[in-house]
Amino acid sequence: MFLLTIPVLIFLYMIKPRHKKVTIPSTFLWERLKKQKRIAKPAQKLRFSLLLLLGIFTLFSFSMYLAAPNIFIKNARKNVVFAFDNGASMSCREDDSKSYLQKSKEIAKDIIDRLPGTTKVSVVTFSDTVEVLQKEGTRSFAKDAIDRVAQTYYATDVKNGLNIISKLFKPSDTTLFIFTDKNVPYLENAKLYKFPKPKDNVSIENISCVSSKDGFDALVEIKNRGIEKASFELELFADGKLVGLKNISLLPGKAESFLFENIKGNYKVVWGRINYHDALEKDNLFWTVLEPVRAKQKVLYVGKGNFFFEKVWLSFDDVELYKTQDGKNIAGDFDIYIFDQCIPQKFPQKGAFIFVLPNDGNALKLLGIKIGKNDSNEGYARFVKSSVTQNIIGMDFAVQKAVYIIDRAFEPVAKIGGKPIISFGNIQNHPSILFGFAIDNSDLPLKVSFPILMANIKSAFVKKNQLFEKTAFYPGEEIRVFSYSDKKADLILPDGKREIVDLSGYPSILPKKDALGIYSLVLNEKSKESYKFAINFPTYALDDSGDSLAGNNIDFSDAGKINSVKMPYSLKDIFLILALIFLTLEWMVFLNENRV
Repeated sequence: MFLLTIPVLIFLYMIKPRHKKVTIPSTFLWERLKKQKRIAKPAQKLRFSLLLLLGIFTLFSFSMYLAAPNIFIKNARKNVVFAFDNGASMSCREDDSKSYLQKSKEIAKDIIDRLPGTTKVSVVTFSDTVEVLQKEGTRSFAKDAIDRVAQTYYATDVKNGLNIISKLFKPSDTTLFIFTDKNVPYLENAKLYKFPKPKDNVSIENISCVSSKDGFDALVEIKNRGIEKASFELELFADGKLVGLKNISLLPGKAESFLFENIKGNYKVVWGRINYHDALEKDNLFWTVLEPVRAKQKVLYVGKGNFFFEKVWLSFDDVELYKTQDGKNIAGDFDIYIFDQCIPQKFPQKGAFIFVLPNDGNALKLLGIKIGKNDSNEGYARFVKSSVTQNIIGMDFAVQKAVYIIDRAFEPVAKIGGKPIISFGNIQNHPSILFGFAIDNSDLPLKVSFPILMANIKSAFVKKNQLFEKTAFYPGEEIRVFSYSDKKADLILPDGKREIVDLSGYPSILPKKDALGIYSLVLNEKSKESYKFAINFPTYALDDSGDSLAGNNIDFSDAGKINSVKMPYSLKDIFLILALIFLTLEWMVFLNENRV
């Protein structure tokens, strides 16, 4: 496209006025020369011009620079990088028993055998993260590194992974061999070995269970990702016992849900299995853990009595409210504690807290929080966006004799004058709501926002009082543990191995895992207090989008016929240097011709 500017340059030289050097004996002849110039033809015969020739060379060189051509040299001493996608979808199998990842390793070793002996070889893997197994090593050590490439069940982040690899290895000095089944964006000096999507694959997308007093119901979602109709059996197990069986036929590309109702028994672990031999069998299984039927929440009010608190909490069907004025002897078997203008000397080990802060500064030291000095603030407060203000953001209420909660560790819930007077956070590993004013010192209880706020707080506390936010996860997904324990616990993996994890934080984050199956978290070895959760195959990783690396796909059936591996060498920089040289010469010639 840029070469199209050369004819324009030639035309400009054709219409350029030509001046012949003459000797002028008298000023009388100047008028005659001007007349000749005015009647000169605008388009003249093209004559040889060094400036025109240098201009054409400059445009040509710059055009080639933009085109970025490569030449392929068989024995170039360049670096070679093998990038293996070892994500979940690379465990697919087709035609034989070898997975996509196993085939990738074989092809890479075959290429290594045909590389020049001086070539430096690097080996990296990418899925949810990038791991460098060898950097610029010898061919023999590269094969050992390839043997260490392990299958994972994380979802592959192609864009982020290749972006990191391109920063680790300079593209202009590297030939990159990519092995994946995903679409890949264009990369300089890259060869893509792309595996096809499996033609025959049925997967369990999800299992949702609802517990009842005497059993449970299960809804199983299945998708046919293949190109042909699939007929198979769907089995449902509970604690290893077969509790349901359905014969299913599913058209290609279709997803349907199948309900198993009224399964009687006190079960804990439920899993489904598709009896169907396809290209990917890991997604034929799905595990989940039944959540027990939730009992009523026990709420303890500690204070001199407050009609508004009592009324709103008694309105919840799933709450049992208890009251006491004795703040010294607090029982430890309640789910939520409301401390109305009092602070306990000793906190319960479990449960969530609602504090209506007293004016006693010494009592506030027990909480370990920072508040403002002035408690006479008044005006209109407004609810802001937070974890407990759903459906009431922007609503306001009048308040007086309020103190600011200036502790940055707490999330503002309501503010007056830009400073929080209701905040949400953790106190001694207990989820807590702090009110910087007495309920009677505001019209909040008369507002519709008050019961909504209490309902939001209850829902947030229920979520935080559960050990896990849910019972089924995908590999690499963050698993947060809402435990009040400040000790270490045992994590039992699906293969029976044990790991020690630290639960001192609130919430604690478990180490990232991709082994599929049921895990057990043992909090107390003596009482055998344990909680289970599942990690399942990420079926969403089988979906793909994005632009393909056009023109660089190589059929695996022809991979063994490659006689030699040629390394690309970019001529881009050379043409840029030539363009600058021609431009400099052109400028020098121009100055010489116009010298006075």
